[in-house]
Amino acid sequence: MKRRSVLAWMATAAAASMTAGLPELAGAATSDLPKPGNRPFAMGADVSTLLELEAHGAHYYEHGVAQDCLHILRRHGVDSIRLKVWNDPGNPDFFPANQSPSAGYNNARHVCALARRAAALGMRVLIDFHYSDWWADPGKQYPPHAWAGASLDETCSLLSAYTEDVLRMLRAEGVRPEWVQIGNEITGGMLWPLGKYDQWDNLAALLKAGHDAVKSVDKHIDVMLHLDSGGNNATSRWWFDNAMQRGVTFDVIGLSYYPQWQGTLADLGANMNDLATRYGKDVMVVETAYPWTTSDGDSEPNAMTNTGSVSYPPTPEGQAQFIGALVDLVKAVPSNRGKGVFWWEPEWTPVPGVGWKVGAGDQWDNNTLFDFHGNALASLDAFRRR
Repeated sequence: MKRRSVLAWMATAAAASMTAGLPELAGAATSDLPKPGNRPFAMGADVSTLLELEAHGAHYYEHGVAQDCLHILRRHGVDSIRLKVWNDPGNPDFFPANQSPSAGYNNARHVCALARRAAALGMRVLIDFHYSDWWADPGKQYPPHAWAGASLDETCSLLSAYTEDVLRMLRAEGVRPEWVQIGNEITGGMLWPLGKYDQWDNLAALLKAGHDAVKSVDKHIDVMLHLDSGGNNATSRWWFDNAMQRGVTFDVIGLSYYPQWQGTLADLGANMNDLATRYGKDVMVVETAYPWTTSDGDSEPNAMTNTGSVSYPPTPEGQAQFIGALVDLVKAVPSNRGKGVFWWEPEWTPVPGVGWKVGAGDQWDNNTLFDFHGNALASLDAFRRR
């Protein structure tokens, strides 16, 4: 999730570059997966916090009846689930730098459990490797503590082995991810300082190691590279030009798009159209959200306080309008290259004890697809859109 603006260096670097039918795929056998480039459109949601929320007493309702959150999402048209993976979250030896609960939510074991639940419902699975013990985003890309101080060659080997191990754990659970992200919102690089944006040769080596690890486990998995620059074509071109010049291979471009931070819908559409054409790749919006209220469900201030340049009202009806407009925009990418939309944390209702870090509250409760009490909002019906 994007919680701060892109760093100032990107504008200069980008300016220089400018001149230069619902299949049950998640549990299917590898041979049954569609080949890369032929995936059906994904209507998705990132529910990475669901296990932690459930453990702290979260309940979800439809028409006043308590039900499994994934069942509710599935019935309303959500056919794909995105899950982030942290290496060693909650390790007490690294607190407070590691600000995640001691239960270790989002580690490989928890991710396998949640992915198995999604696969049992016929939901497709996107695995999002942060390659960190906690959040990785444009403002921080810290290596996991076990990799700290390793050389480039050592880090590539560690990244490769870890990626393969997690994917094999998923396979043992009967889960075949359809997509795998090598890093999360890596506009500024990953595994700092080794793979920071100003160390492009190093960054390219890390990305290649991740790609090859995924394909060694399952050649049919789509490898995704994910930036937070949804409405910023200059930054996107600068990044992917650098990657392509160094022989980085991948299948899908993933983008974050939050109207408060990442431009207009028109900016997003123009960027997606250009990227798909320029690089010959499929494009997906793998993080997005829009407020259903301006109210706050707890004492923690909301992260998204306005709708940016998007004029739909901050209501469930406005959310539905936003979803419809966004889906239409992605589907309009030339040559059928627009392949899906994922809502970020629609289930993160205000539940005591579950926040951005230990002791903090929920900054996201006005961007969910459930109200403050866990009741499904009318905007969920927009995911039935095809």
